[in-house]
Amino acid sequence: MKRVVKDKGAAKRRLNLESVAEALGGEDTGVEIDTRRGPLSLFTLRQFLVDRLHSAGGRPRLRGTRKRRSKISFFEEDWRKLEKMRRYYREEKGINVTLSQIASALIHAGVSRIDISKIKLKPHSYSK
Repeated sequence: MKRVVKDKGAAKRRLNLESVAEALGGEDTGVEIDTRRGPLSLFTLRQFLVDRLHSAGGRPRLRGTRKRRSKISFFEEDWRKLEKMRRYYREEKGINVTLSQIASALIHAGVSRIDISKIKLKPHSYSK
């Protein structure tokens, strides 16, 4: 049986933002971060798409994705959000990206955080 190690050391003292800003000569910009967007911000997603989108003469695709297209069913609310994101990237950022490419990037970001190393499968039950 594995032993669980718990850190019971003293908590680190939190920094006072005002004193740090004063020491560094900074000032409040009034910019607030919207934490409701989750761990993947629109900017991070944009960078991922820009870095991975490439064209070999046809429709641009995400580098590293499968060549075979897969069909995925979307909830209506998610589809509307993806459509709004697509319009944002096209109209505001000039990035010609599809809903499927945005969905693929979001799925990749979510799935990459899942640790499957502890999942036990019967031999030959895992398909590529």
